[in-house]
Amino acid sequence: MSFLAPAMLVAAALAAAAAVVLHLLTTQRPPAAVLPTARFVPVSDARAVARSSRPTDLLLLACRVMAALLLGAAFAQPVRDASGPAVRAVVMLDRSGNVADAASAARLARLRLTPGGALVVFDTGARELSEAEIEDEGLRTGVASSVDAPRAAPGILSAAFLVGTRAGRRVARGADSVRLVLVSPLAEEEFDAATSAVRDAWPGGVELVRVPARTDSARGVPVRLVSALADDPLAPALARLDQARGAHEVRIVRAAPSAADSAWASEAAHVLVHWPSPGPEEAHADGVTAFGARAATLVAPLVRLSLGTPLEMPSGIPNGARTRVIARWRDGATAATESPLAEGCVRSVGVGIPLAGDLTLRAPFDRFLATLVEPCGGARGRAVTDSVARRLAGDTQAASAPRLAAGASADADLAVLMLALALVALGAESLLRRRRSA
Repeated sequence: MSFLAPAMLVAAALAAAAAVVLHLLTTQRPPAAVLPTARFVPVSDARAVARSSRPTDLLLLACRVMAALLLGAAFAQPVRDASGPAVRAVVMLDRSGNVADAASAARLARLRLTPGGALVVFDTGARELSEAEIEDEGLRTGVASSVDAPRAAPGILSAAFLVGTRAGRRVARGADSVRLVLVSPLAEEEFDAATSAVRDAWPGGVELVRVPARTDSARGVPVRLVSALADDPLAPALARLDQARGAHEVRIVRAAPSAADSAWASEAAHVLVHWPSPGPEEAHADGVTAFGARAATLVAPLVRLSLGTPLEMPSGIPNGARTRVIARWRDGATAATESPLAEGCVRSVGVGIPLAGDLTLRAPFDRFLATLVEPCGGARGRAVTDSVARRLAGDTQAASAPRLAAGASADADLAVLMLALALVALGAESLLRRRRSA
């Protein structure tokens, strides 16, 4: 057990020492002497303060010292030390769709997982696995597990560093240093605006274990536009859509999808985009952000359309059970979703593009459109350059455990227990003092 505020322990020790000193000063009746007259005899018992070579009232002193030390320990924020070696490792395992070989990445994570350390798995979110979950997943024994299973969602490094830093503070108790290990392909889309700031919160270096990335090749994606409008505003933007990532086909339907559209979207590598044309609603200045291989923000006069489920899901998969949000309005409302359909997927877009104007002729709209024609699950881009990886890794030194533990939270149950014991000691001290006075 260690303490986050050891100064309170020092104060408690000083208070206990003061109690011992006071118990060395005792009051006693002076020796009897014959007086020439009775007028000098005091009305009450005559007592004088004298020094003693040993403390008096040892039981009372023990209660006072115990109460002072327990109060100081409770306010010193006690924490339980985690068991394990002096140098521990926190491993962050990327199990998103960016990883080309998820089983190989899991094996590399197993090799770097130390006793007393922690394992954090992440894709769009991150969480720390408990000891029981690690044993169940087979990470200790090397048995293939569900952690090895690939995920379609992309990885987000910011979420991994947040949970990894919190896990590092926990395992730092009782250790000398903590290593942070990142097993990931470090794809470009895994970085966002907060990655650098969250990384800097870790007070040490990061050991990078780069695994092969699942990279989609850049190619011209076949896009078919199904629209009743002779001059659909999407047509000019689609004509400029030269390069995209992924070996897939896209069909954009501007009306209600038909049964043929449903059958087509269920085939492998097929993406059906249900993007209705807006009605007579008036467009208002608004902003929307699409989350693709690179986030694209569009700020322009737009119409908010309602989102529905245009096609039925396969049997056994309820509607919306695996739906993911791929675009949001600036107030956080959902602007576009993606749902799986057999081996393909369906995207529902609620961003109405006005029929008049030059919005679809601008570069921001081209970037926004590119995110909506990515393959199912999102496109996977290239890995970051070596210079970006070196900045992420920083130095090679492990983080100081005392520095990490200083940011940890105290164990509330320990503090409550110590306060309760201190109250018991104070109650016993009060009872002994009353008996002594009597």
